[in-house]
Amino acid sequence: MEELKKLLLQTDDEYLTGLCNKGTVKRAYKDLGEENPSVQWQEEGAEVRLKEVICQIRVPLGESSCSCPSRSICRHLITAILSLKQGLDGEEKAGLEEGTQSEQADNECDSLEQKQREGADGQKPESDRQSKMDKEEEAHSQSAAGKATESSSQSAANGEQKASNGLIHTRKKASDSHTSTEEMKTSSTPLLQEISSLSLTDLKRACKGKNYQSLVTYLRAGNLPDIQQGTVITVRLPWEETVVKLLSPLAYSSCSCHSKKLCTHKAQAILAVGLSQGIWDVEKLEQLLEEKMVWDNQMLQQTAASIKEVLRLQLMTGLSRLSPEAEESMERLAVISHSTQLPAFETGFRVAAAEYRMYFERKAAFRVETLLERLLKLYRRTVLLEEAREPEKLRNLAGSFRDTYYPMPRLHLVAIGARNIQSKTGYEGESYYFLEINQGRWYTWTDVRPVFYEGVRRRPAGKLGQSAAPWSLGCSREQLMEMEFFLEQGKATEDGRLSVSQDTKGELVGVRNLKKEEISRMIFWDYRLLLMDCFQKQRNSAERLALVGARCVQEAVFDQVEQKFTMKLLDQVGRYIRVAVKYSKEEKMTIRVLERLSQRLEGKEQVGMVFFGIPYLEQGELYLYPIECFEGKDVVQSEEEEYCLAEGEEVGSCPKLQLLKRMEAFCTEVRQVSSAVFQCGLNSLQEGSLRELQRLAQESEEQGLHCLGQELAFLAKELGEKRHRMTFEPEPVLASWVRLETCLELYREKLTLDSAWVGMEEADAD
Repeated sequence: MEELKKLLLQTDDEYLTGLCNKGTVKRAYKDLGEENPSVQWQEEGAEVRLKEVICQIRVPLGESSCSCPSRSICRHLITAILSLKQGLDGEEKAGLEEGTQSEQADNECDSLEQKQREGADGQKPESDRQSKMDKEEEAHSQSAAGKATESSSQSAANGEQKASNGLIHTRKKASDSHTSTEEMKTSSTPLLQEISSLSLTDLKRACKGKNYQSLVTYLRAGNLPDIQQGTVITVRLPWEETVVKLLSPLAYSSCSCHSKKLCTHKAQAILAVGLSQGIWDVEKLEQLLEEKMVWDNQMLQQTAASIKEVLRLQLMTGLSRLSPEAEESMERLAVISHSTQLPAFETGFRVAAAEYRMYFERKAAFRVETLLERLLKLYRRTVLLEEAREPEKLRNLAGSFRDTYYPMPRLHLVAIGARNIQSKTGYEGESYYFLEINQGRWYTWTDVRPVFYEGVRRRPAGKLGQSAAPWSLGCSREQLMEMEFFLEQGKATEDGRLSVSQDTKGELVGVRNLKKEEISRMIFWDYRLLLMDCFQKQRNSAERLALVGARCVQEAVFDQVEQKFTMKLLDQVGRYIRVAVKYSKEEKMTIRVLERLSQRLEGKEQVGMVFFGIPYLEQGELYLYPIECFEGKDVVQSEEEEYCLAEGEEVGSCPKLQLLKRMEAFCTEVRQVSSAVFQCGLNSLQEGSLRELQRLAQESEEQGLHCLGQELAFLAKELGEKRHRMTFEPEPVLASWVRLETCLELYREKLTLDSAWVGMEEADAD
């Protein structure tokens, strides 16, 4: 009973509102004026009889019950609590008044006795005078001590309030507060003490993985949600537009999502409050991020053994002797990888299955080198998976099924272009590209769907542009590609892929204008800067994207053999980049548009066009896959010096460039011989292939490519001696083959980049 009385005296309207809602509390106040409740105090609570119901009030107040049909905190319970509280407040006030009157009566009696002890001459006895002086001195001492204590308490309270305000409103880290973590825990309210007793692991589990990671990313940036403290702590989560009210006990906290359990929002709010009060710090929250996926070591070893067995069989047999069941083997390994929680392996095997399908269907786009590189990478990854023991290494090798989307600040986006995509992993759809003009960063939104399942109906390509745009923008996707808009409460991955969620809202602000300074400065009129930005700087986007300005267009041709259209774009000093598109049903219209454009502009100077696309390197030259192009009044041209190469003038005849070209050609030859070994298989290697391996090993040493020569020599020796052995252990040969392909990949990337740089330098010299 005493515990309930103490709790009722501490309860205010804010706490009652947290138990139910503001409307219920208002209705209870209205009903209280019309009620004449009778109260019976009991050992564990109080019974309050109203006109229609009987309420049992207990500690905590959320455990109270009412005889009405409601199973929540109803207006009757709030009325009963208010009546009890008013009665206790009245008793407390009456007790204070009675104490004051008693004190006054005692003072009057003391005064009367004092007068009686005084002498006739009006002088007080010496003993009385001394006693009074002693009392006055003691009272003075107590008064001084009280003032000092009050001053100290007030100062501490002010300091604590300032620290709290600094943590909540200015969103500083808890480590900046003058109050230590232990002091916070011991001197906090019961609600904060209850929060400090919770398990971080349980709260992380309630956040359901990616929401916990999003919260930690938000907090790591030095931000905190809006937190308002009182009897009830109110937390507003900006990325969810959710309001959480925390009250003691925490089981009676409420959330605007109306969940009665510990939902994701409540868990995030508790973590934010705990961080703001110094109960936890960001480092502790980040440590839990490492405790993600747990793998069964025995299952991993079995999966790795199965993968190695299949890959070893295919590499030993040879591509020319494989049956169409090789594609099914890759699909089966993809399913096994999925069930073993190895998403990176699943993706690799699906791509390999698609490449096998292209081979058996005799598609012109199939390349033996690409398939061999894919299989050897998977083999190398599997070997590393067998050896890995640390969770971090396992996570890096396994990959992730879904990317995490993080809350973003307000984004100012300009639509630049869109294209159809069709991946080898069995997905097709559209990608839309946007430029954030304040950050100068690219964002993408991809709408894809799986097509590797039977019976999936594909949407007609001609109607895609008429579909509604995301983020409640109120326009079609085709119209969106010409717009500028703001995105509120957006979410994106680390590489800039946007999410479409119900909480994210867009606001159109106008039509795209490439003449804006923020956009025009993103256009590359100098191709050296383009090469540096795309291939030397660290970039976070999933794919390289660029706006490329062109002063002149030359050499627009369609290669009938390679079925590829190419044309040259030149900058102000004659450096060039090639626009290239391979023929397909999807790219047929793109090639036709580029051909008409080149016929109209070829040979003209000062064309001032801007191409948006994906830059890449090929055969020592800089290429661009075009997604969109702009010309005329929409483009702001550079004010740099104008100069274009004359027709027929060539760049790249310097000795340094020729040397790089020869080395690149040599690496290409090594790759072709390696692919020939894969064609026939390690079990049936031809004598001519052995001689080629020996020759290339010697030439590699002569050109200073020692690592490449060492692996070629080892392969030639082992495969040559294989014919004279009763048993053959393929593991060392496969490991050497993997190292050979890794060296080739690194050499080719370096030589291609160096060739492109030298070509740019030669254009400057000319």
